[in-house]
Order: sequence, then structure tokens, then C-alpha cells
Amino acid sequence: MQVTGLRHVALRHMALPMLTAVIWADGSANALAATFSVLIPAVADGFLGHAVVVDAAGASEVERLADATGASYLRAGGAAGWHLGAGQARGDWLILLNAGDVPQAHWAQIVDRHLMLSPETPGLIPLRGVAGSLRERAAVSFGPHRLRAGLVLPKSAVLAGRLGGAPRRLSVRRERAAG
Repeated sequence: MQVTGLRHVALRHMALPMLTAVIWADGSANALAATFSVLIPAVADGFLGHAVVVDAAGASEVERLADATGASYLRAGGAAGWHLGAGQARGDWLILLNAGDVPQAHWAQIVDRHLMLSPETPGLIPLRGVAGSLRERAAVSFGPHRLRAGLVLPKSAVLAGRLGGAPRRLSVRRERAAG
């Protein structure tokens, strides 16, 4: 049985904490616009409640775009960017993205399902394509469990600076838009 309408909205807001997107920008407003284009429908559906743009370059176009979309903006560089972005997040769960990341269609449903079924395990929306996917898989499997784009995890884990375990690869991919 599929739940629709107001009942769906009520169940959605009762069942799961709010998700915030933390987007690492490198100064490209075009790349950030591509990422926002797939996040806005999730906001309209009530799945994504907030976005934080962490801009390492301090580009005025990126700041204007963040302001126009209602996202929080902060200028930060280096490894502390994810941590600082999480500190500005309103939600209890975060999705970490690079500007230019474009999750495939139905990403919100896949992440929603992951949060319902495996809330104790971080999720990973892997890159599409063989080279990017293999690099990412090797980093997650053999490297330290560091914060990286594509992760879906509790805000508390980002603030602590660690995953606590290997993320579960989700069945949706993300692509890179030209920036």
C-alpha cells in the first residue's frame, strides 16, 4: 500500500529527522547551480530541510546563489570545511556533496529508505562511472574512514570528525556536472 497526500507528509515528518545538505563549493556558481537543481525538489517534498554552502574560494557569485536559494553560506577552506558546515546545519542528518554533484533521479527515496532501515550506518551515494567509483570504493574500503562527498550520516559524526565505520553503498549514483 502506498501512502500519499497529507498522510504521507505527516508520516514523513514523524518518522525521520530533518536532512541538511552540506555542499563544498570551489568558487563555481555553475557547478553549485547544478547541485541545487536536484536538491530543490527534495525541499519541496519536505525531505531536505536546509542547505549549507561551504565556499573555499570566497566567490561572490557563490555567496549570491546561496543567498537566493535560502542556503546558509560560510567561507572556509581546508579540512575543517565539512565540520564547520555541519555546525551551521539545522538537521540531525547530513548529506555531504561537492558543488557539481548531481544525484540521480529518485535519490531522495533511496536515502529515505536507508535512514528508515539502517539509521546506525552511514550511507554513501557513490560516483557514477568506473574510474570514480573504483577510487571511491578503494578509499572507503582500505583507507581511513574520512568525511567525503556522497556521504549521508548523522550530524554528530561529522562534528566528531569520524564515520565510526564503513558506509553502506546506496543503490543510486551521483554524477559530476561541468562547472
